[in-house]
Amino acid sequence: MNNIPVMVLKNKTNSKRYLSANADVGDWEDENLDVTLDDIQNAYVIVRKDLAIPTIEDFEEHRKCHAELKRALAEKWGHEPFMTMDFETVCEHYEPVNIEITQEQYEYALEMMED
Repeated sequence: MNNIPVMVLKNKTNSKRYLSANADVGDWEDENLDVTLDDIQNAYVIVRKDLAIPTIEDFEEHRKCHAELKRALAEKWGHEPFMTMDFETVCEHYEPVNIEITQEQYEYALEMMED
């Protein structure tokens, strides 16, 4: 079966590490819980519904969605609301890169996105 193109967030200071989808699947041997390519199914992924290669525009749209969520939370709960992931801070330390994952890895990543 064909591989699926996705975008992951690569650590800017450790190019062999990628932002994990969440703490439950992060690599606890890494101080940032970042994962390696060996466990890339546990990474935070951006994937297009049409399964085309994600673009920088897709990344920026994703970034806007996170900013809107943060704005809505701040409106309701006050300045600096608690968030499990502040995407703007993430973007200071990670950069988007395109890779391909297997169908099995893709299905696992989808399950994590749904939880």
